[in-house]
Amino acid sequence: MKIVDFDKLSVLNLHYCQYTLDYFLDCMQELGIKNVELLGGHQGLWLDPKEYQDPEPVRKKLQEHGLKCPVFTPQNCRFGYQFGVKEPELREKTFGFFANGIRLGAALGAEKIEANSGWGYWDEAEEDGLKRAAEMHQRLCEVAEENGVTIVAESLRPQESRIGYSLRQMKQLFDLVDHPRFKVMIDLTAMSVSGETIQQWFDVFGKENIVHSHFQDCDPYGHYIWGEGKRNLRKDLEDMVKNGYEGYFTQELTAPAYYLDPFRYDKRNVQNLRMYME
Repeated sequence: MKIVDFDKLSVLNLHYCQYTLDYFLDCMQELGIKNVELLGGHQGLWLDPKEYQDPEPVRKKLQEHGLKCPVFTPQNCRFGYQFGVKEPELREKTFGFFANGIRLGAALGAEKIEANSGWGYWDEAEEDGLKRAAEMHQRLCEVAEENGVTIVAESLRPQESRIGYSLRQMKQLFDLVDHPRFKVMIDLTAMSVSGETIQQWFDVFGKENIVHSHFQDCDPYGHYIWGEGKRNLRKDLEDMVKNGYEGYFTQELTAPAYYLDPFRYDKRNVQNLRMYME
C-alpha cells in the first residue's frame, strides 16, 4: 500500500562515520536512494569556523551516483558548537562554524540546513539559554537568506538540552526567532520521549512550518531501523500525509550495531519502508 513516494526517502550518513563518503554514496546508489542528508564536519565534508572544503568534488560525486542533497546538517549535537552557547568567544566561533555550514550546504545544492535549539547550561535559567539560541538563529537566518536556504530546527531529548526538548520550548524558540528562513522539523525520537504526537506538532505549527523530518523507529529512545522499535510505520506515514506534509523522511540511525555494518541495516530498513512507498 503506497502512502508516500519512495523519492521522498532520505538517509543521513551519521551511521557511516567509520566509512568513507564514497562507500556511503555507493551504498545509497545500490539501494536506489535518490536523496541523502549529509553531515558536515567529518567524513569527507570538512568545515570549521574559518573555512570549508571545496564543495565541487562532492557535488560531482553526488551527480555521478544519481543523488541529491536537499538537506545538509552541520554537526550540531556535539561540543564544542551549540546554538545556546554563552561565552562570547565561543559564540563567535559557533556562529562562524554554522555560517560556513550554511554556505557549504548551499553549495552542495541543499535547500534546507538542519539545526536544533542548542542545549544551554543546566546551572542557569531556561530562558537565558533560549534567548541566546534565538539570537544565534536570527544571525544565522541572515546568512541563510544570503544563500537561499532555510534553517529547520528539531527538538532534542531532556538529556541533551535544557532549552529545546519539548513542543512548548520549540514554539517559544520559533516565535523568538521570528524569521521566514527559520522553520521546524519533527524528530520522532525526541517527540516520542516527550510524550508528544505528530498531530500535536501540526496543530501547533501548521504544515507550512514543518518542512523536514527525522523519521526513524524508536521505543521511545533510540534511533532504530523500522521494525526494531515500537512505533507504527503505517500510521506515522498516514499522520504526516493527512496533515499535508511535503518534506523528506530522513532516516537518522544511531544504534551501536549500525555503525559496524551500516549497509546491512539500511537494506533491512529500506525493505520495510518500501512496503508503504511503492
